[in-house]
Amino acid sequence: MVHFEMHDDGIVDLRLYPPHAQTDEADYLSALDRIGHLEGPYAIVVDIAGNTHLSREGEIRQAAWAKATRQRISSSCRALALVRENPNPRSRQSFERLWAIPVHVTSNRDEAHQFAARHLGRAARP
Repeated sequence: MVHFEMHDDGIVDLRLYPPHAQTDEADYLSALDRIGHLEGPYAIVVDIAGNTHLSREGEIRQAAWAKATRQRISSSCRALALVRENPNPRSRQSFERLWAIPVHVTSNRDEAHQFAARHLGRAARP
């Protein structure tokens, strides 16, 4: 399941979690497209639970999106927090090479929101 929400505090919440559906990849790519058109400032929290994999075409579309939005996201987005069950420092490094924004990888959703809120200069929502 894919859930996309833009909160009033400027935090974009993108969650991918079980149960997985056949529409997940299309929904995820649609959410990326929405993020690519956002006006700043905002921060993104991406929460990925379970095994989520894109098809080869999905990976190509994701890479094209990242390339096309690189400058806009680097100037509008204040931070990215990635929530993973088993955080990997390589994930942080990959995103840091992609965009010129602070990146944090954690297994704790509340910590991710606090990181995002801090970079927006706001208190985390309860």
